[in-house]
Amino acid sequence: MIGAIGTRTFRDVIRFEVSPERVLTVNNFMRRCKARFAESNVLLRKPLSQYVGPDLDVLDFKIILSAELGVNPQAEFSKLMRIQRDGRIVVLIIGRTAFGFIRWRIDNLGIPYDDIDPTGFVRKSEVDITLKEYV
Repeated sequence: MIGAIGTRTFRDVIRFEVSPERVLTVNNFMRRCKARFAESNVLLRKPLSQYVGPDLDVLDFKIILSAELGVNPQAEFSKLMRIQRDGRIVVLIIGRTAFGFIRWRIDNLGIPYDDIDPTGFVRKSEVDITLKEYV
Protein backbone atom coordinates (compact mmCIF):
# COMPACT_ATOMS: atom_id res chain seq x y z
CA MET A 1 0.00 0.00 0.00
CA ILE A 2 1.37 3.41 -0.93
CA GLY A 3 -1.36 5.48 0.70
CA ALA A 4 -5.04 5.88 1.45
CA ILE A 5 -7.91 8.32 1.65
CA GLY A 6 -10.93 7.74 3.80
CA THR A 7 -12.77 8.00 7.07
CA ARG A 8 -12.07 6.22 10.32
CA THR A 9 -14.36 3.36 9.32
CA PHE A 10 -12.59 0.86 7.10
CA ARG A 11 -15.72 0.52 4.97
CA ASP A 12 -15.02 3.89 3.36
CA VAL A 13 -11.27 3.72 2.78
CA ILE A 14 -9.72 3.82 -0.68
CA ARG A 15 -6.25 2.29 -0.67
CA PHE A 16 -3.63 3.46 -3.14
CA GLU A 17 -1.51 0.47 -4.05
CA VAL A 18 0.48 -1.31 -6.71
CA SER A 19 0.43 -5.09 -6.62
CA PRO A 20 0.10 -7.94 -9.12
CA GLU A 21 -3.67 -8.00 -8.50
CA ARG A 22 -4.50 -4.30 -8.20
CA VAL A 23 -3.21 -0.88 -9.31
CA LEU A 24 -4.74 2.32 -7.92
CA THR A 25 -2.48 5.36 -7.73
CA VAL A 26 -2.63 9.14 -7.38
CA ASN A 27 -1.80 11.30 -10.41
CA ASN A 28 -1.31 15.05 -10.94
CA PHE A 29 -1.10 15.74 -7.21
CA MET A 30 -1.00 19.47 -6.41
CA ARG A 31 -1.22 21.32 -3.11
CA ARG A 32 -2.33 24.96 -3.21
CA CYS A 33 -1.57 27.29 -0.28
CA LYS A 34 -2.87 30.86 -0.11
CA ALA A 35 -2.57 33.81 2.20
CA ARG A 36 -5.50 36.04 3.17
CA PHE A 37 -5.18 39.83 2.90
CA ALA A 38 -7.68 42.55 3.73
CA GLU A 39 -7.69 45.74 1.69
CA SER A 40 -8.65 49.12 3.06
CA ASN A 41 -9.65 51.83 0.62
CA VAL A 42 -7.83 55.14 0.98
CA LEU A 43 -9.14 58.31 -0.66
CA LEU A 44 -7.14 59.23 -3.78
CA ARG A 45 -4.51 56.55 -3.10
CA LYS A 46 -4.02 52.89 -3.70
CA PRO A 47 -5.69 50.57 -1.20
CA LEU A 48 -3.67 49.42 1.80
CA SER A 49 -3.12 45.69 2.25
CA GLN A 50 -3.00 43.96 5.60
CA TYR A 51 -2.06 40.33 6.13
CA VAL A 52 -4.93 38.54 7.90
CA GLY A 53 -3.54 35.00 8.02
CA PRO A 54 -3.22 31.78 6.05
CA ASP A 55 -6.13 30.43 4.04
CA LEU A 56 -7.21 26.80 3.97
CA ASP A 57 -4.99 24.56 1.84
CA VAL A 58 -6.45 22.76 -1.15
CA LEU A 59 -5.31 19.44 -2.65
CA ASP A 60 -6.15 18.52 -6.24
CA PHE A 61 -5.41 15.11 -7.69
CA LYS A 62 -6.69 12.40 -9.99
CA ILE A 63 -7.11 8.69 -9.43
CA ILE A 64 -7.51 6.23 -12.28
CA LEU A 65 -10.09 3.55 -11.55
CA SER A 66 -9.82 0.72 -14.02
CA ALA A 67 -11.39 -2.74 -13.96
CA GLU A 68 -8.45 -3.97 -16.05
CA LEU A 69 -6.18 -3.02 -13.13
CA GLY A 70 -8.24 -4.92 -10.54
CA VAL A 71 -10.37 -2.02 -9.30
CA ASN A 72 -14.16 -1.81 -9.29
CA PRO A 73 -14.76 1.82 -10.38
CA GLN A 74 -18.40 1.89 -9.31
CA ALA A 75 -17.61 0.65 -5.78
CA GLU A 76 -14.92 3.32 -5.39
CA PHE A 77 -17.28 6.04 -6.78
CA SER A 78 -19.85 5.02 -4.20
CA LYS A 79 -17.37 5.37 -1.33
CA LEU A 80 -16.28 8.83 -2.43
CA MET A 81 -19.81 10.08 -3.06
CA ARG A 82 -21.07 8.70 0.28
CA ILE A 83 -18.25 10.44 2.16
CA GLN A 84 -18.86 13.75 0.36
CA ARG A 85 -22.66 13.73 0.63
CA ASP A 86 -22.58 12.81 4.32
CA GLY A 87 -20.17 15.69 4.97
CA ARG A 88 -17.66 13.36 6.59
CA ILE A 89 -14.05 14.32 7.14
CA VAL A 90 -11.25 12.28 5.57
CA VAL A 91 -7.59 11.62 6.20
CA LEU A 92 -5.13 11.53 3.30
CA ILE A 93 -1.92 9.57 3.68
CA ILE A 94 0.66 9.04 0.96
CA GLY A 95 3.70 7.02 1.91
CA ARG A 96 4.36 7.92 5.51
CA THR A 97 3.03 11.46 5.21
CA ALA A 98 -0.36 12.55 6.53
CA PHE A 99 -1.16 15.77 4.69
CA GLY A 100 -2.22 19.01 6.33
CA PHE A 101 -3.52 19.09 9.86
CA ILE A 102 -4.70 15.54 9.16
CA ARG A 103 -8.33 16.39 8.32
CA TRP A 104 -9.85 17.24 4.93
CA ARG A 105 -13.29 17.49 3.37
CA ILE A 106 -14.10 16.37 -0.15
CA ASP A 107 -14.94 19.68 -1.76
CA ASN A 108 -15.37 18.53 -5.34
CA LEU A 109 -15.64 15.26 -7.26
CA GLY A 110 -15.47 14.96 -11.04
CA ILE A 111 -16.44 11.46 -12.10
CA PRO A 112 -16.29 10.93 -15.87
CA TYR A 113 -17.64 7.67 -17.24
CA ASP A 114 -14.82 7.06 -19.73
CA ASP A 115 -15.40 3.42 -20.67
CA ILE A 116 -18.74 1.66 -20.21
CA ASP A 117 -19.26 -1.95 -21.34
CA PRO A 118 -22.45 -3.17 -23.09
CA THR A 119 -24.00 -4.20 -19.74
CA GLY A 120 -23.63 -0.67 -18.34
CA PHE A 121 -20.68 -1.46 -16.07
CA VAL A 122 -18.12 1.34 -15.87
CA ARG A 123 -14.78 -0.22 -16.83
CA LYS A 124 -12.58 2.88 -16.46
CA SER A 125 -12.74 6.40 -15.09
CA GLU A 126 -10.21 9.09 -14.20
CA VAL A 127 -11.71 10.79 -11.15
CA ASP A 128 -10.83 14.39 -10.23
CA ILE A 129 -10.80 15.03 -6.49
CA THR A 130 -10.46 18.34 -4.65
CA LEU A 131 -9.90 18.26 -0.91
CA LYS A 132 -10.12 21.34 1.28
CA GLU A 133 -8.47 21.53 4.66
CA TYR A 134 -10.85 21.09 7.59
CA VAL A 135 -9.72 22.95 10.71
